[in-house]
Amino acid sequence: GRLAARELIKQAGKGQQLRLRAIVLRKIDAAQLKKRAYLLRNDSVHGPIQGSVIEDYENLDLIVNGQRVKFIAANNPEDIDYTAHGISDALLIDNTGVFKDRAALSRHLSSKGISKVILTAPGKEIPNVVYGVNNKELDIENETIYSAASCTTNAIVPVLKVIHDNLGVEKGHIET
Repeated sequence: GRLAARELIKQAGKGQQLRLRAIVLRKIDAAQLKKRAYLLRNDSVHGPIQGSVIEDYENLDLIVNGQRVKFIAANNPEDIDYTAHGISDALLIDNTGVFKDRAALSRHLSSKGISKVILTAPGKEIPNVVYGVNNKELDIENETIYSAASCTTNAIVPVLKVIHDNLGVEKGHIET
């Protein structure tokens, strides 16, 4: 989730259409905001974030590189009205690990302001997308819930596709 947040923030000034507008937590208070700011600023693998992260304790928001990121407290997806925060027709990125099938992920779509959902893990009963392999087969206009598959799938499938298309594969085995 933090890596996705960092990338969305990094791309914000480049004319890309996606922007990080809000982060949902079960509870938000000053201590949680301080913790989230610290974790966004400092990543043990990717290093410090490029730019600034400022805590707005009065509104319980972060201002990241001049971009306001709203923190919303909710226990259930359907309880959130994103339009009350100026968010509409939004893509929701679910990285909770709680919702993994179409029925559970559809709960996000009952929230006002959400039009599409992408899961950051393998999903059941939904398209699992591996960019460069099956992304052109997707029905973007009619499908509202997708999975980004797993990190393992995204690491091996593009390479495996090239091998299969050019040499063929009879069987294989991978472990993570």
